[in-house]
Amino acid sequence: MSEIIEKTVTEAEYIAPPAIQLGTIHISNDVVSKIVGMAAQTTPGVSSMSVGLTEGLAKSISGKSLQKGIDVHIQNDEASIQLRINVQYGRKMHEVCQELQHNVQQAVEQMAGVIVKEVKVQVVGIAMPENV
Repeated sequence: MSEIIEKTVTEAEYIAPPAIQLGTIHISNDVVSKIVGMAAQTTPGVSSMSVGLTEGLAKSISGKSLQKGIDVHIQNDEASIQLRINVQYGRKMHEVCQELQHNVQQAVEQMAGVIVKEVKVQVVGIAMPENV
């Protein structure tokens, strides 16, 4: 005689396929820089990225405007990121920088799968409101 077993399923079960190495994956520093730039743009209090004269000229010629003020170095699947920013006047700079560090880390790790070892933020200017 067979017995019927009832099982209640509350969520769909996902069974991951076994990991298969099909080849190497390389995510360029430029791609990671764009992810960092997008994360910076969405961080409240960050007015803009800042660049030096030679970096600004080189990146404006190459069309890498989202990447200005961003340096990315990836070694052994770990990223070191340095940003130079302008903060909106009246904002608490340390809070803006901490939120920026968090946003950058989350975006890079989720989108690129690269571990973020450090995010260095350098505030190089303050953006004054236009009506002052």
